[in-house]
Amino acid sequence: MSSSGIEGVCYVETKNLDGETNLKAKKAPKEMSVFKTAEQFKDINSAVISCELPNKDIYKFDGKMLLPINVS
Repeated sequence: MSSSGIEGVCYVETKNLDGETNLKAKKAPKEMSVFKTAEQFKDINSAVISCELPNKDIYKFDGKMLLPINVS
């Protein structure tokens, strides 16, 4: 949940969602930067994830992940 790009920005192609071929700049919240490897993320077994129901707004996503305090 992070990127090695400048300021943590990555570029995502959304052609299959909106037909646009240009890349969109996306940045994960800085709180997610605690995960540097897939292994660290895989080991979480007590996180709680909640998000909105599917809808047509592809430019907004409302979700929340509550992590256990002992994430290293």
